[in-house]
Amino acid sequence: MDSVISSLSGFVGGLNPVVQFLAVFVIGIVPFLESHLGAFVGTLTGVPVVLAALAAIGGSLLALAVATRAGGAVARRVAARRTSGPSPRAEKVLALSTFIMLSAGLDRRKVLTWQITAVVAWGIAFASIAFGTVDALS
Repeated sequence: MDSVISSLSGFVGGLNPVVQFLAVFVIGIVPFLESHLGAFVGTLTGVPVVLAALAAIGGSLLALAVATRAGGAVARRVAARRTSGPSPRAEKVLALSTFIMLSAGLDRRKVLTWQITAVVAWGIAFASIAFGTVDALS
């Protein structure tokens, strides 16, 4: 395992920092990989921990912005069809993604606040875990 990480770190370390950033950024965009796994993989493969965390968080925030737009559009269309507004049941839905939360009619500001907080916290946490893992394996 140590030799795999060493060879991967050597390969990634030889890449241009812009390419390293973009690779981790793309991981951050992918649903279910997002900032936590992007920061972890980036740091584990030799991308500087701050660069890995920023790239993964940036990718997740971009995905969050796209989901916010799409979810908001769906919520507006649903609300336009109704005359009485969102039902009390729809307001209580707990969802896993921004798109679903906004489509269900949840408050946009609250959703964004909690999603951004989660993206940043998980990105920093997993970059720190990966940094500790790399340090322990060295």
